[in-house]
Parts: sequence; C-alpha cells; structure tokens
Amino acid sequence: MTKYIFGRIGTSLVVLFVLSALIFFAGRGLVDGNPALLIAGSQATPARIAELEHHFGYDRPIFVQYFDWLFGVLRGDWGTSPISGLKTTQILQQQIPVSFELATMSLIVAILIGVPLGVLAAKRAGSAVDVTIRVPMILLFAIPGFITGTIAIILATNFLTNLYSPTYIPFQDSPSGNLQTMLLPAIAVGIPTAPLIMQMTRAAMLEVLHQPFVTSARVNGLSDARVTYGYALRAALPPIVTFVGFTFGALIGGLLIVEQIFSLPGLGRGILQSISSRDFVQLNAQALVLAGSFIAANLIVDLLVPALDRRIARK
Repeated sequence: MTKYIFGRIGTSLVVLFVLSALIFFAGRGLVDGNPALLIAGSQATPARIAELEHHFGYDRPIFVQYFDWLFGVLRGDWGTSPISGLKTTQILQQQIPVSFELATMSLIVAILIGVPLGVLAAKRAGSAVDVTIRVPMILLFAIPGFITGTIAIILATNFLTNLYSPTYIPFQDSPSGNLQTMLLPAIAVGIPTAPLIMQMTRAAMLEVLHQPFVTSARVNGLSDARVTYGYALRAALPPIVTFVGFTFGALIGGLLIVEQIFSLPGLGRGILQSISSRDFVQLNAQALVLAGSFIAANLIVDLLVPALDRRIARK
C-alpha cells in the first residue's frame, strides 16, 4: 500500500514538472517578438525596451528564465503581471475559489442526475426503460456548452429573475446571494455532464450485477434496494469514483465558455483575458493552477480507490 501511494505521488510530481515546462514555453510563444516591446509600446525608445528586458529578465537565456520562474513558484512567488502591475497571487486568490466552487457544484448536479439514472438503466438493461434513459442523455451530451449556457441565461432573465443574480457575489459576503449567482451556471454545466456519469455508472453496474455474490445475495432473500445499493453499487464504486475525479479535473479546465457567458471572475474567464492581453506571466500561473488541479484531483482519487477496492490496498 505504501509503495502504491508513493508511486502515485511521485508520478504526479513528474507529470506536473513536465507540464510546467510546457506551460512556460507555450506562454512565451504566445507573444510574437520581444515581450518587452509589447509592454513598452511601439513608440518606446530602444533604451526603454532594453531597461524592461533587464528588469523582467527577458535578456537571459530562456531556460534560465524558466528555472527562475519555477523556483519562484516553489517559494510562493508567482510573479507580477507586467500588464496590470498586480501580483499574480492576488489575481489567483480571486479566481480560484470561483472556478472550484462552480466545478464542485456542477459535479454534484451531474452525480445527482447521472448515478441514479445509471443504476436504473443497468437494472433494466436492454429494456425500453434503458433506451428511454440513454437516448435523451446522449442527445443532451451532444449539446455544446455555450448553447446550454445561453438557454439558461434566457430563462433566468425572463422567468427566474428572483432566483438568479447576474452579478457575482462571494460566499463569505452572502451565502444566499452566492447561491443565486452560481446555481444556474452549475446546472448549465452539470446537466450536459450527467450523461458521462450515467454511462460510466451503467457500465460499472452491468459488470457487477452479473457477479456471483450479487446472485447469492438475492437468493438469500435480501431486498432489491439492499442488493442494488448496498452490494452492487458499492462494488461498482471504484471505476465510478475514478471517473468522477477525472471529470472534476476536466471541469475546472473546461469552464471558460460558461464563465464568460455568466460573467464569473474565475480561472477560465481569466485565461481568456490573459490571452487577449498577451499577459503570459498571469497566463502561466493560471494554466499551472489548472494543470495542478487536474493532477491533484486524480491523485486524490487514486489514493481513495484502495479504500474502496481491497485488491489494490493489498498490493
């Protein structure tokens, strides 16, 4: 078990290191030409451009810049945006809670819809009930996120004006106001995500429902609900939990359109703004947080799965 845990942690750190390099060099590639010239403006003198190059370290080799940036990140210094002049940590402290809250609420909506429907579809596999569940869910998954977000905005502004607030309200300022801001975007993201959870739950349950221990439980006279949820669903949890963790990581990095539509000041919208302003310092930090969140979510799931599957715990 100890070997399993340290192996997963070591792999995650290596992947994060590789991604940090890719993010940094991709961020540098976002700016055509000299970054100092972009900051100073086209009318700047060569002396001013050289001064900015030295100030921001752009006159040093690119690999030296990368390791300076990486060691700064490890010390908690994520740099200062050359465009806004704000510390990147200040910007992240505003954006991270928004994206994490939206991803968490969206995942809860998807689980509440997807898991029960997946269990029901598995129990009625091949029947009209199974088809009635799966076909609409597949069609729902095919709808792009910007369409569901736009539909949600139209419904909110015309019919749900008392339940939706277009202005973001932090949770610490007003829990009820925050719910008014976040619930509709969470539903707009969670509903199209539910078919993925449903399909994974159905597949996992189908495999478990044919296992001998489920048949034995039925023969012993246990109720259908206890066999389904106490035995079958519990045994099917490892792949479902793994997939949920993967989905959570993907949601954090895939909220750009929804955050833009609902004007939420999260990481997704921040990345779009950083790309638009060519602010690669801020973009590097935002992209690294997204990558780290995805890796952390999957690492947590990898560490939780042995508690659900004793076969892994014994390794």
